[in-house]
Amino acid sequence: MEWPITSGNYVVGDTNSSVAVVTLASDYKEWGLKNYAICGTCFTANFGIEKIITNVLANPNINYLVVCGKESAHWAGQSLVSLAENGVSTMAGSRKIIGSKSPLSYLNEIPMTAISRFIKEIKIIDLIGNKDPAAIQKAIDSCTDQKRSEALIVSMPEIDAQSWRKYEHIVKNNVMSKMKKGRTEGCF
Repeated sequence: MEWPITSGNYVVGDTNSSVAVVTLASDYKEWGLKNYAICGTCFTANFGIEKIITNVLANPNINYLVVCGKESAHWAGQSLVSLAENGVSTMAGSRKIIGSKSPLSYLNEIPMTAISRFIKEIKIIDLIGNKDPAAIQKAIDSCTDQKRSEALIVSMPEIDAQSWRKYEHIVKNNVMSKMKKGRTEGCF
């Protein structure tokens, strides 16, 4: 199977590298980074993170994910770090990243086994906000490990501009719940 297996805004480097790099909302093309397996952007805390998980797990050489650059408006970087630290909640049939600031941080398009393996096998290097190519390159170069035991091939549906709408009702319910709670607090 050809790697990477999902589409996205990325470039492929040395597929034998143990490092993937996500520059969040920053343009990686200007930084001249090297020695990575894949480097690209991520703007969303749902489909974007699922694409990262899918591509990273499909390459058994990757052990590290450097998360750097300008944070996206949807808290993709903070959500990736929260995923690594806290996992997901499976309440109400959805898998929401625990501790994510994003209201749309649901990982429902890929299997739970992929999420579990990503959390267990991939080390996140948190450089969110760092846009210094030299510092990011130093982090990339410091990552050396043997490859993981095996690749995990995960399929996910194609994502388009309207895909987020499947979570619209969840967000509305959460907002309405908070509004109701806010109205009743402080009442006698």
